[in-house]
Amino acid sequence: MSLIRNVSLLVLAFATGVSFATALPTLWGGHLGGATLRFHMMASGAVVTMLPVYAVVQLLQRNRDAQGSMLEISVFRALLVMGVATIATMFVCMLPIASTDTMHELVELHGWFGFVLAALVALSVWIAVKMRAERSSSGHAAT
Repeated sequence: MSLIRNVSLLVLAFATGVSFATALPTLWGGHLGGATLRFHMMASGAVVTMLPVYAVVQLLQRNRDAQGSMLEISVFRALLVMGVATIATMFVCMLPIASTDTMHELVELHGWFGFVLAALVALSVWIAVKMRAERSSSGHAAT
């Protein structure tokens, strides 16, 4: 179970990194197009797939182990909220219900939510590495 969690977090981190890197020009007034947009969309597909996998495995492990620091739990919850918000803003743009002005606003929100999501994914990776190092050092100290 932890292998699935670690691999899904690794893929999520890589895909989020690609999405972040391809979206950087938008911070300076640029836009996504051509190969940049293609890479962004491919990476986004991995995020949309891996976020639920990571969330379900993380929740199953948390229910079984009943542990986790307040920071870990808070970052996990924020990651889920920002992930759903990032995905939902673009999903609504794909439906024939939003006006052009609303679509522009949703795309703007999508970008900001995505940048926050990238920071939360990076923080989640840091927490996972830190927890693994703590488990390794406590395991070595016990032997």
